[in-house]
Amino acid sequence: MPAAHILFFLLFAASLPAQIDLPPDFLWRLDSLDIRFTPPLDSDFRETTLRGDNRWLEEHYAMSSRREKLELRFHILPEHEGDRYYQLPHLAATTLAMNLGSNDEDAVTAVHSFDEEELALYGADWARMYTFRPKRSFSDKEQAQLIALYRSGRGLAYTILLFDKAPDTLEGRQLSLRFR
Repeated sequence: MPAAHILFFLLFAASLPAQIDLPPDFLWRLDSLDIRFTPPLDSDFRETTLRGDNRWLEEHYAMSSRREKLELRFHILPEHEGDRYYQLPHLAATTLAMNLGSNDEDAVTAVHSFDEEELALYGADWARMYTFRPKRSFSDKEQAQLIALYRSGRGLAYTILLFDKAPDTLEGRQLSLRFR
């Protein structure tokens, strides 16, 4: 009987999701803006090395899943009075989306404004989702979604989802970052 208990325990432990160890700098950024990070523990996400040739955005953390064929990148920006876009999240996020998006003639950017219920879900004062084709120098994926969240007095949090074909889990991955 003890062998059956051990086997059951091993099977149970193997079915538990793995914990993701986050870099101290990313944890500090999350804590400084009081942001909750919900890692995708139900899949095969692994930390990815950030591209050195990316001149468009300094990601603070990135992860990808082979199973979902999805890459997640995160950028956390504390609010400072001297910043060019101080208390202007709509300008900061739109400028970033335009910088990351393709300049091809047929490229289109769609913008989704969140309603009060969605803002409450994100704990944000302001939020937008931009869907576009990324510049090749930023990603080789066909599509990108930029989720921009802003909380007055704290700053901006960006989640960038990169994919060729949207996985079934995309909507849940959009909730990776939320203000507390």
